[in-house]
Amino acid sequence: MIDDLLAGDIPGHETWSRRHYLVATVGIAALGGCSGTDGGGETASETDSASPVDPETTEPPGDEEAEELPEGVSEDEFEFGPVPDAYLSAVSLGNETRNPDELLAKADVGFAEYDDAAENQAHQPGACCANCADYIPDKNGDGFGACAEVEGYIGGEDWCTVYETLPEPSVPEGMTESDLATAPVPEAYRTADSQAGEGRSPDKLLAQADVNLMESAEAIADGAARPGQSCGNCAEFIPDENGDGWGACARVEGYIAAEDWCVIWEHITEEL
Repeated sequence: MIDDLLAGDIPGHETWSRRHYLVATVGIAALGGCSGTDGGGETASETDSASPVDPETTEPPGDEEAEELPEGVSEDEFEFGPVPDAYLSAVSLGNETRNPDELLAKADVGFAEYDDAAENQAHQPGACCANCADYIPDKNGDGFGACAEVEGYIGGEDWCTVYETLPEPSVPEGMTESDLATAPVPEAYRTADSQAGEGRSPDKLLAQADVNLMESAEAIADGAARPGQSCGNCAEFIPDENGDGWGACARVEGYIAAEDWCVIWEHITEEL
């Protein structure tokens, strides 16, 4: 897809805006389910050391498809923690610092996979952990992240009742909203590496209109994106470097927000 776009093989699109857009029909790779299901046992403190576990840590096959757990992680650890050190006190997409001693249990927040979340009246179409202010994306390549409010391992396509929308950042001073799609990004981003280590080349960028950049919640609700996909957990994303709430992309021009999405989305795990 990237090569086709760079070569100019993708037809032009209607004029782009952040709130009004034309959704293209594209094939998006499915992202695996990521919800823990074990409800037994008492909640373990995130600060406790993990005890040795049996290397056979995946659920046994049954009539339903078994969920594969990260290597060396038991079902109880997946549900209650502790999470790997990289997440213990990490900062979420919404700049909230995780406190291992003040976390909620999944069972107490209606934690569910996206398809099941629709049964909860509080759920809004398109809302999932990947575009939640509390989400901490995958940092070690195991396909799971964490949450600043909820214990255990968290997948981008999960959801719970403490979901908090990532607000769109304010338009930088001296600019208008229509400038964001094509404006040169600040110096800190122009040749920066993405969160998967890919270098940004200012002379080889795609237009936001040509990749159907839009807010991920809208893309998921409309079926253009799979639940769990957003710029915040994309391999091409360059997170906020200067505190203005905006990031950039190693492949797309202009200002990019963590809650956005486009057709060249690639999960960060594939590149870690």
